[in-house]
Amino acid sequence: MANILQFPVPIPVTNGNYPQFKFAVFGDNLTTVTTAGYLNSASIAAGIPLSNADVIMALYNFNTQTTTGSFGIFTVSIAASNGQITLTSWSNGSGGVILPTIANYIASFTNTSGTISSGPANVINAGNIQAGLSGTAGTLASFPATAANGSLIVAAAAAGGAFNTTISNGTMGQSVTYTIPDAGNAVGRFVVGATATPFVSGNLPAASGTGGLMVDSGVAATNVQLKTQVKASITPNIGGAGAGPLTITLAGVTTTSVIVATVATSSNTVAVAKITPGVPGAGSFSVLLTADPGATCTLSYVAYIAEQ
Repeated sequence: MANILQFPVPIPVTNGNYPQFKFAVFGDNLTTVTTAGYLNSASIAAGIPLSNADVIMALYNFNTQTTTGSFGIFTVSIAASNGQITLTSWSNGSGGVILPTIANYIASFTNTSGTISSGPANVINAGNIQAGLSGTAGTLASFPATAANGSLIVAAAAAGGAFNTTISNGTMGQSVTYTIPDAGNAVGRFVVGATATPFVSGNLPAASGTGGLMVDSGVAATNVQLKTQVKASITPNIGGAGAGPLTITLAGVTTTSVIVATVATSSNTVAVAKITPGVPGAGSFSVLLTADPGATCTLSYVAYIAEQ
């Protein structure tokens, strides 16, 4: 049953102006008040007629204990077929506010005739948008569509002076989505280079300090030997076969490989006289010693699979 504390009573008009304004007090919320038929039984009981020309100014959701409520203006629509009375919030008309509003939400226009709402919408501003003031912190936060999955926050920190930080894109050849990877830590750093062109194409970058600043190392990447192209080891025992040539198997070796070797251990005092890569075939090299090493001999070597 409708909780109508005061049925709409006429407010004296001036000079016979229309529409007819009436005042009412409703104890129900906005959704109930604007439900079709809300005033029908009360209108009959009160004996005060309503018409489509009426405009009702009302306190709704009114609490008689605290004397608090919300104020609204409503137009009256009476169905010709069954006499059903429907109140429509004036906010649905030109230049009104769509109720209920949401506390702390940004209001935006919903049409070109001035209607304002705080409901979900894409809000557009033709100029700048500022979060906070100098001395008053403000952040920009963006949430994903899935609930309870964090947010992306842009927040300013003290720059040590009146220095602004601007993030902007360069000239793009296509649309790009940049993804910030997981730093694996609660604190992470972007690496950046100073000036518009901090690096030389083909060179390796190098850290300048520990804060994330990168500089050009001056070292071309082509001058760096790949780890997979450098082999360093000690051979198994190759003694007992005379001064050689002795064959050492090493995957990847060709005739253009560069190999340096010395005698690590030997029964007799000997030295390396000659190394021939790619002999007797690919994947091996031969070593000629200055004399017979005796029963025990091992070589330590460094092999560059591809010359540089």
